Amino acid sequence: MERLGEVTAVDGKWLEITFCRPSDCDKCHACMGGAKTTTLRLEGSAAVGDKALVSMPDSTITQASLLAYALPLAGLIGGMLIGDALIPLKHSLGAVVGAVIGLGIPLVYLFVSDKKRRSNPKWTPQLVRIIHQRSQEASNTSI
Repeated sequence: MERLGEVTAVDGKWLEITFCRPSDCDKCHACMGGAKTTTLRLEGSAAVGDKALVSMPDSTITQASLLAYALPLAGLIGGMLIGDALIPLKHSLGAVVGAVIGLGIPLVYLFVSDKKRRSNPKWTPQLVRIIHQRSQEASNTSI
């Protein structure tokens, strides 16, 4: 997946790139809490106002979604079923305790393994190309 953003700040070799949310996301608000923009810091060379093309493999996005949503949900449901079977108490207390434990284990795993994923280039967005503002202005005036 490739997205085009705008360089909004430069700090040495680090670029702050801001992306507007796609129009097809207007009704969902599931990611970014419904924010209209999101910002990403990547290493590169550009000026404020330049456009930046950023890429991340589709398979990585799918894996990240599964880790973020399916793994905790599976832990929650699995923990609830196991807790209810092992501790059949009144008012489903065993299911509640099992669900909390079942949700907690994947969340702890994700927290602990996050540093390893961040250091792997497969899990980080890559800067593909910078489109300099000056070249855009020159092409607009030549029309």
